[in-house]
Amino acid sequence: MRLELFPTMAGIWTLSLGDSFDLLFSKELLQLHKDMKTGDEIWDRRSHDIFDGSVSSATMLAREALPLLQRDFIGPKGRITSLQGREVVRTRGVEIMPHSDENECHLQAVYFPNGPELDAGLSLQSQVNQYGPNAFAICNPDWRSSGFGKCLMPWEQHAKYWIKPHRGLLVAFDARAVHFQKPYTGDPLMDDSFVQVLLNIKVERIDG
Repeated sequence: MRLELFPTMAGIWTLSLGDSFDLLFSKELLQLHKDMKTGDEIWDRRSHDIFDGSVSSATMLAREALPLLQRDFIGPKGRITSLQGREVVRTRGVEIMPHSDENECHLQAVYFPNGPELDAGLSLQSQVNQYGPNAFAICNPDWRSSGFGKCLMPWEQHAKYWIKPHRGLLVAFDARAVHFQKPYTGDPLMDDSFVQVLLNIKVERIDG
């Protein structure tokens, strides 16, 4: 008998909302972020929810993402009960430190309206699973003890899964998972800000 004790599930998808949608979405979120900022730190902002109907692009994102997450991630044994979220805007050099959000939601997702374009001729994993500037990490509980030369047993998964943000990418994971993001170093084709969308989702089991 094998007991699967690794507690973290994660999923990665591409959404077909289009580059014009993502450009407009980024502009809307940058303006909202400017209106809501109260200080220099990333968490200095007034409380708000971009999925309350006030941001039309966020509503469109929810319509696309939630059925996908229900079908391909949560499955028939659970259902989504609520969605709340906000924009995350980082300037050059700003990183997101390791943390989990289990006190805020059950399932967390991140959508990237910014980033390089995916190549349809290449595999998704080869493009997305990359370490580097701005890379996003989802971790299992053993992520801090994966020292040099540590043996990875046949039944173990890697302690960290690195994700290179691309435009149109949706990443979802158990909110108990530790996650963080490397500093944004800037893009000469963009301005000095990187925008991403945080979806905080609550789920209930259908069987109790």
